[in-house]
Amino acid sequence: MRASAPFAVFRAFALCLVIPALLTSPLLASDAVSIQAGTDQVQWRALIDNAGQRLTVVGPGGFVYERTFAAGQTPSFGAFTADGAALADGSYNWQLELLPAISAETRAELEAARAAGNTLRGAELRQSGAIRSAQADGHFLVVDGAFIVPDGSAEESRQDSPAAGEGIVAERTAEGQIPGLVARDQVIADDLIVDGSACIGFDCVNGEAFSFDTVRLKENNLRIKFEDTSTGGSFPTTDWQIIANDSTNGGLNKFSVFDDDVDRTPFTIEGNGPNHSLYVDDGGRVGFGTSIPVADLHVKSGNSPTLRLEQDGSSGFGLQTWDLAGNETNFFIRDATNGSTLPFRIRPGAPGNTIYIENDGNIGIGNTAADARLHVVDNGNDPFVLIDGSGAAEATRELLLLENNGLPRLVLDNSADVGGRWFFGLNQNSNFVISLQGSPTNELRIDTNGNMFVRGAANATAFNPISDVNRKHAIQAVDTERVLDTLLGLPVATWAFKGEDAGVRHMGPMAQDFHAAFGLGDDDTRISTHDPDGVALAAIQGLNQRMHRQLEAKQTRIDELEARLAALEALLQAQAEADGH
Repeated sequence: MRASAPFAVFRAFALCLVIPALLTSPLLASDAVSIQAGTDQVQWRALIDNAGQRLTVVGPGGFVYERTFAAGQTPSFGAFTADGAALADGSYNWQLELLPAISAETRAELEAARAAGNTLRGAELRQSGAIRSAQADGHFLVVDGAFIVPDGSAEESRQDSPAAGEGIVAERTAEGQIPGLVARDQVIADDLIVDGSACIGFDCVNGEAFSFDTVRLKENNLRIKFEDTSTGGSFPTTDWQIIANDSTNGGLNKFSVFDDDVDRTPFTIEGNGPNHSLYVDDGGRVGFGTSIPVADLHVKSGNSPTLRLEQDGSSGFGLQTWDLAGNETNFFIRDATNGSTLPFRIRPGAPGNTIYIENDGNIGIGNTAADARLHVVDNGNDPFVLIDGSGAAEATRELLLLENNGLPRLVLDNSADVGGRWFFGLNQNSNFVISLQGSPTNELRIDTNGNMFVRGAANATAFNPISDVNRKHAIQAVDTERVLDTLLGLPVATWAFKGEDAGVRHMGPMAQDFHAAFGLGDDDTRISTHDPDGVALAAIQGLNQRMHRQLEAKQTRIDELEARLAALEALLQAQAEADGH
């Protein structure tokens, strides 16, 4: 994902943590923060206790810089980036938030409120004074790489416009009067109607060219004051001002609405802002950067339009900032507090209903009728679920964990076959089982000792390991009689596995003796089910061959004896005939 320009600058910018002696005295101060400026750096000093400070600076071209400082550190801002490039000339706005120093008791109360879902407790504690945070803001200029901070000096000297017909220019006193001139307020005890345009201010002149202006305010300190004189009952009394531009040298070009009663500025527009920075159409739709909003809130930008959600710590909860943004590569949520990672992204062109949450909490992937907590519907030939741990460094990992307060099961259902529903799981004794649902017993069971039980046809035990010749290689004939001789020397005993119930007995060789005799299997602690069968079959063949050979030898001997007997009988018969018998 390509980063937006502000964040690219953010990553590149270096903040000076150790600042040499600054060249000036504090130039701007409040009850919470003072600011000092040198020729190539700005430094802030907190005037109240805090648990940390968060500095934000924004400037020309979408520049954004954010940094959190620990308690006791001095926030500072240098005029050069990490690669030595100078900051762009222009006006930079800053904001410094002082995170509240919270007692252990208040912290515990906040954590309990958060766990209970009480989102108002932080504001209540802040209002009671248990949480005290502060925020200061302002601006400075960068001109040819040097900082210019508003100095809070008196307003620039003002010259009067020529009096009508006289051409006189005179200095006003601090009270705004012209020496030697008696000024008289004009009181009109009736409605005032001006048939034309009106100019108000010290710099209005006779013959003012109004163009289309109906009312013009003209001087170097422009204010409109709304002073509410209500005194009785519950009538509202807040006084307001409309302010055009700061009055200090190096001040901000701006248009603001100012709350006089609490000394706050809830609304400001800076000079030189882009067209349609804020636009409300006749349907109540709000546009940011567009005069044709097509939705209730429409944000338009040339690069990754973004909505920021910032928890600033002022209510005692931790700092956390999220961004919702989108561009031609993806829509994403950015965790701006933790390395600007992107935990959630959607690519353009993603199919409809890729993720669908039902009103019962079920989640559908690729469907709008989820029948389970997670219901995935096929969208092609890709695997439904792929758990890929190949990028992890761990050699052994749990990639899938099924937990249940009871008997966990994983079910395989052939939807084309009513009777084809199998499950994997555990039984009441924590044995692993594989069974056809509805079957009276498990088709396969492996107990906690590793013993395996298989149910065959008509409840008979059957186990069918693969032995396909097409699955084998390196096939070699064996000397069956040698196998027989080796088998005859193999110790065979009865025994029981450790941990088995008393009275359970087995018969067979030890794996170590079997491996030493025949060299079969992976190691000398196991005997494959194939190998004893093969040894027995080979020994039977060897025994058969040996017996067949012995029988052949005996048959030959019998044939020889029978031939000798026949010859002897013939000789005896001939002798008897010769004797006349």
